[in-house]
Amino acid sequence: MLKAAIMRALRSKAFHLALQTTIISGFGTILISVIIYCAAEATIKGQLDSSVKSEQAEIMGDSNGTESGIVDSIHEELKDSSGLFYALISPSGKTLAGNLSMPISLLKKLNHYQTLVPGNGLKLPPHVLAIRGMATNSSNGDILYIGEKANELVALNDFYSFSFLILGGGIFGIGMAGGFLVARSALRRVEAITVASQEIMAGNLARRIDVDGSGDEFDRLIISLNLMLDRIEALMQNVQQVSNDISHDLRSPLARLRDSLEVSRMTPCDPSMTKCLDEAIEQVDTVLGIFSAMLRLAEIETNSMRSHFLPVDMSTLLDDLAETFKVVGAQEHKTVRASIASCLRVVGDRELLEQMFVNILENAILYSPPGGTISIMAGLNPSGDVDIEIADNGPGIPAHEHRRVLQRFVRLDSSRHHPGTGLGLALVKAIADLHDSAISLAGNAPGLKVLIRIPKKHTAPGSMFECAGTVG
Repeated sequence: MLKAAIMRALRSKAFHLALQTTIISGFGTILISVIIYCAAEATIKGQLDSSVKSEQAEIMGDSNGTESGIVDSIHEELKDSSGLFYALISPSGKTLAGNLSMPISLLKKLNHYQTLVPGNGLKLPPHVLAIRGMATNSSNGDILYIGEKANELVALNDFYSFSFLILGGGIFGIGMAGGFLVARSALRRVEAITVASQEIMAGNLARRIDVDGSGDEFDRLIISLNLMLDRIEALMQNVQQVSNDISHDLRSPLARLRDSLEVSRMTPCDPSMTKCLDEAIEQVDTVLGIFSAMLRLAEIETNSMRSHFLPVDMSTLLDDLAETFKVVGAQEHKTVRASIASCLRVVGDRELLEQMFVNILENAILYSPPGGTISIMAGLNPSGDVDIEIADNGPGIPAHEHRRVLQRFVRLDSSRHHPGTGLGLALVKAIADLHDSAISLAGNAPGLKVLIRIPKKHTAPGSMFECAGTVG
C-alpha cells in the first residue's frame, strides 16, 4: 500500500513540476557557482602571473641577458627564500642554475603561463602541490623558467569540486523531498475528487466534493465542479421526471383503451372487425411494452439499484435458464446446448441479470432458423473474470452495426418483420453497465455471439478457487 502511494506520488504531475523546478534552480545555482569560480581562478592566476612576470623582468634586467648574470641573479634570489622556483637550462638540457629540475622536453612547451603539478619528470617539494609560471629564452639560447607556488589554485579546485558535490546533492535531495511532499499534498486533493467522482458515476448524484477552506486553486476548482454537478443533477431530475410522467400518464389511458378493446372484442361482431380489434390490442400491447422498458431503463441507469447487490449463484441461474429455453427451443425445432462451469458466483441483482440473459436468449431463439442451435457457455477466464457467451446460427448482425444495435430503438431492416421495440439489447447493455461488465458482439459464421464479461471485482468469494471451468 505504501509502495503504491509512493509510486503514485512519483508519477504525479505535481512531482514532475517540482522536479523540473528543482533542475532549473540547480542549473541556475551551478551557473552562478561556475561564474564565481572562474572569477576567483582568474584573480589568483592573475596575481601569480604578475608576480612571475615581474621576477622575469627583474632578473633579465639585472643580468643584461648574459648567462653568468642570470646565474648570479638566480643565486641571489634563492638566498632570499622568496618562494619562487627557478630553472636555467642550456639548449643541451643541462641545468645551469635554480632550485627546480625539469626535462628540457617539458620546458620547451612552457612558452606561456601554465599550472604544473608533479609528474612527467617534474618533482616538487612535499608542501608544494602545484606551481605556475612560464619559460623565456635568453639571448644565448638558454631557457629560463620562473614559477610560483600555486597551492591556492589546487585548494580552489578541491573546494569547488566538494562544493558542487554537496550543493548538487543537496539541491536534488531537497527538490526530491519537496516534490514528493507537494505531490502527496496535491494527490490527497485529487484522490478526494476521484473518489467523489466515482460515487457520482455510480449513481449518487447528490454527492459533492468537500473543500478544505484554503481558497487555493483546488478549492476554486471544486466549487466550480460542485456547481456544475448541481446543475447536472437538476437537469437529470427534470429529464427523468418528464420521462416518468409521460410513461406513467400514458400507461393509464392506454391500459383503459386496451380494456375497452378487449370488451369490444368479446361482443359479437363482424369477423373483419374482430381482426381489427386483435391488431389494435397487439399494437397497444407493443406501446405498453415500450413504456415499461423505458421506465425500467430509467430505473437501471440511475445506478441506485447497486445498493441492493447481493451474491448471485450464476451457475444455477444459467442452468435454470438453459433448461427453460431448451423447452422453448424444442417447440420451434431449435436446440439449446449449455456448458456452464459450476459454482460461478457474482455480486449483483439476480432479477436484472436474469432479465439480461432472457433478452439475449429470446433474440437467439427468435432469429435462429428451424433446426438451428443456440449455445450457452460460462466459466472463469485466466484473469478471474466470469465470461458468459451465448451464440446462435441465425442471420447475425453486420460487424459495423454491432455497437449501434446496443442503442435505444435501433432495429435493423432485416428484423423489421419480427415483433420488437428496439429496446431489448439497450436494456441488456444498461444492465451490463450497472454491473461494470463488458458486452461485445461478434460473428459466429453464420450467426451471432454475445459475450458478457463480469469483472473479477464483481465475483463473489468462491469463484476463483472452486471452479475449474473456463471460457476462452
